Amino acid sequence: MLRGKSGVNIPRLVRNIADQYSFAPEDAALIELVANSLDAGASRIDINIRPEDGTLEVVDNGRGMSEKEFKEYHDFASSTKTRGSGIGFAGQGAKLALNFSSKIVTETRSNSFWDTTEWRLEGDEAPYYSINQKSLKHEGTSIKLYLDKKSRNHYDMDRIRRILYEHYFPLVDQELRDRYRKYVYKNNLTIFINGKEVVEESFLKDHEAFHEFYITLYRKKKAYGCFVLLKEERSNILEGVAICCYGKVIERAFFKKEPHDKKRITGWIEAPYLIEAVTTDKCRFQKGNKLWEGFFRKAQKEFTDWLERVGLIEKVGQKEQEQMELEQELNKIIKQLPELTYYSSLTKQPEVEDGGEQILEEVHTPSSIASGGQGAGTSVGPRGEPTKSPYEQLGGHYKATERTRTIKGGIRLAFEDRLDIPRESWFDGETVTINKKHSAYLRAEREKLLNYHILKCAAMSILEFSMEGDPDPSYKKIFELSEKIFRL
Repeated sequence: MLRGKSGVNIPRLVRNIADQYSFAPEDAALIELVANSLDAGASRIDINIRPEDGTLEVVDNGRGMSEKEFKEYHDFASSTKTRGSGIGFAGQGAKLALNFSSKIVTETRSNSFWDTTEWRLEGDEAPYYSINQKSLKHEGTSIKLYLDKKSRNHYDMDRIRRILYEHYFPLVDQELRDRYRKYVYKNNLTIFINGKEVVEESFLKDHEAFHEFYITLYRKKKAYGCFVLLKEERSNILEGVAICCYGKVIERAFFKKEPHDKKRITGWIEAPYLIEAVTTDKCRFQKGNKLWEGFFRKAQKEFTDWLERVGLIEKVGQKEQEQMELEQELNKIIKQLPELTYYSSLTKQPEVEDGGEQILEEVHTPSSIASGGQGAGTSVGPRGEPTKSPYEQLGGHYKATERTRTIKGGIRLAFEDRLDIPRESWFDGETVTINKKHSAYLRAEREKLLNYHILKCAAMSILEFSMEGDPDPSYKKIFELSEKIFRL
């Protein structure tokens, strides 16, 4: 018989948890409950919405919880999972739901334990106690939210489908779901809403250009993905490349690029090893994290090459003498700033070709991995299909070939005519692109201050990029660094 309180000022803690998310706590709670079911190894997840009695229930056929885990599930000071072992974290789904539920009834059944509790907020506490209810016919967990008056009408079937598609679209996309069943969740995972299977037409269909690739880490293939140029615009949920861990969309990105036809560019990358770089709310990657930064550079290079091939960004052509002199001046300034010397260094790195192991062999046994290695890709031309996809190649255990690759040091300059972008310039970590159609550029050109304008834009873009990757940015840092740049 479980009975207890969740300690300290619980309503405040519950509000603090909800504040971590950029969307409604009702949506966040559902996302977390699904994550917990996936971590439990469920092959079936049932989401049941009953507007007539104001309840939302998530039922899975996973492993269920032990008595110790069930106690920790109710404890705000304890976590049943640690970062890096799955997409769920700290059992936050039910804790979030305390924000908008009159009570929560949780039933869990494992091979060693079976109990049901009722949990609610009362004053500054969150008491819970066992109740006489055992209805699960299989191992797993059922969490039923009794919604308060304000939230009773928040959920409906269409909204739940949209939440799943936005945050777990690889698990409901018709084609990607089959791949996840084969390589990640090898238990024929299926999600239902009120008994109806959730499956969407694949975003991979009707494309104009398509490119598959994989990313390696220490000679092992650790991430697989594709970039797609759609024939026409679709849901804005698909805009940008979705970077996923275990099927959960963590971020969508254009990798600091500003391509044409953004609304037609989509894609997907499954990178389970990045789970160790995810923030607590699992909606972002940690700034400055070495795993994330290493992945970002490899994926960005792959994305840039693809954009150039399909004509969505301009290729960096033959440089004129004046542009080369500006680059030299810019890199001369950067080299004098310890905070930015990373961008102007000349390095040699090992490049690994081919070798590796299956991409997601260790999905349920993640380990701490240091950043390193190089990525590789397989091109597929516009409207073309690969003769052998990276997924098919991932089972190989052939010997890798290693060679030394010289990385050209220094920041490059590029120029584009972009009336559609209001920015003066942007930096992707390697190249500063100057917008020649910006009014400030045109004015500087008329007043014969163009070189100063270019260097100013480059400096501010690099500064912005650097601060975005700083885990502890501040106005003081920005001011002091910009002052150093302009003094030089």
